[in-house]
Order: sequence, then structure tokens, then C-alpha cells
Amino acid sequence: MEIETIVIVSNTLMMFATFLATLYRIKIERESVKTVKENVKAKGCLESLRKYTKTERTLFTSMNHKDLNGFLDYLEQLGEY
Repeated sequence: MEIETIVIVSNTLMMFATFLATLYRIKIERESVKTVKENVKAKGCLESLRKYTKTERTLFTSMNHKDLNGFLDYLEQLGEY
């Protein structure tokens, strides 16, 4: 009777540990998918910024120092939450 109890308890503990590991894996995969989505969005934003920078290059070079600094400050704060 003791061996049966030990086997049942150890199997129960193994199943619980497997369940916890599965929950942790799901959490990690969810964060990974979120990161991939954010990276895709950031890549699209960078491509748009490159496109507009190429298009408006003459405008940027003709800006006065104060306006250019204001624009650069805006770009620095653009991605912050």
C-alpha cells in the first residue's frame, strides 16, 4: 500500500509540475508573439520615416536651427508611451 501511495503522489506532483511548465511556456510564447507584432509595426514606421525623409530632404535642409531641433525632439518622443 505504501508504494501505491508514493506512485500516486509522485505522479500527481509530476502532472502539476508539467501543468505549471505548460502555463509558463504559454506566457513566454504570448510575449514572443507580442514582441514580433511590435517589431513588425516598428519596421513599418521606420520604412515610412525613411520614405518621408527622402521625399522631404530639401525641406529638412532648409529648416532653421530652432525648427529642426523641435522636429528632432518630436521624433525622439514619438515612440514613448
